[in-house]
Amino acid sequence: MSGAPTRLAYTDLATAPQYSGVYAWYSSLSIWKSDLDEFELRVNEKKGDRAQAFAYVEEKLDSLVFKKYREDDYQITLRGPLKPKYEGEAKHIPPASNSLVDRLIDDPTRLRVIAESISSAAPFFTAPLYIGMARNLRERLLKHKQLIDSLYDSLKSRSALEIKDGDVGFARQIVARGFDPMSLFVYVHKIDVRTNEQVDVESILNRINFPIFGRN
Repeated sequence: MSGAPTRLAYTDLATAPQYSGVYAWYSSLSIWKSDLDEFELRVNEKKGDRAQAFAYVEEKLDSLVFKKYREDDYQITLRGPLKPKYEGEAKHIPPASNSLVDRLIDDPTRLRVIAESISSAAPFFTAPLYIGMARNLRERLLKHKQLIDSLYDSLKSRSALEIKDGDVGFARQIVARGFDPMSLFVYVHKIDVRTNEQVDVESILNRINFPIFGRN
């Protein structure tokens, strides 16, 4: 690799370098003030019924945070010598810890501190959404942007649930999960190649960083 990685905002992808390298997509996560105000109001209303409050806080944490980062179903196979074989889907369920939910019920204003902190967590405290490689980084990143923009435009005539895998994986994930494109940014890193070493680097980075929407 050569030099330090460069950060590019979603609106600046046309200025990406035209050399070989790897890239990683990230997203900042914003929880709006209106959501925080409503959260505090509803939790305080439900405090008299602990079970009801608990269910509400769990649901809101999922919709505000966890849902966007939930991985697609895993296809699993279990087998043993002379044993039955099992196949099926395993769903990724990232629940909030019970202790976190309890703390938010007791003091719903804690979510404001959480929101402020996680809004600037990427890339330092988050996994990349996607890691890729290209011979021409600008060309590849603009293709990603074109697909994302096109799929968002298509939502005017169909729902996100109708966006299928065939629509291209990463862009589909971004749109179906409701990521704001303006929250996206990319780090690019130049690789001085003799042949196609960027392929090797991408393969290793995917396997040690586990990007959320990675497929390699």
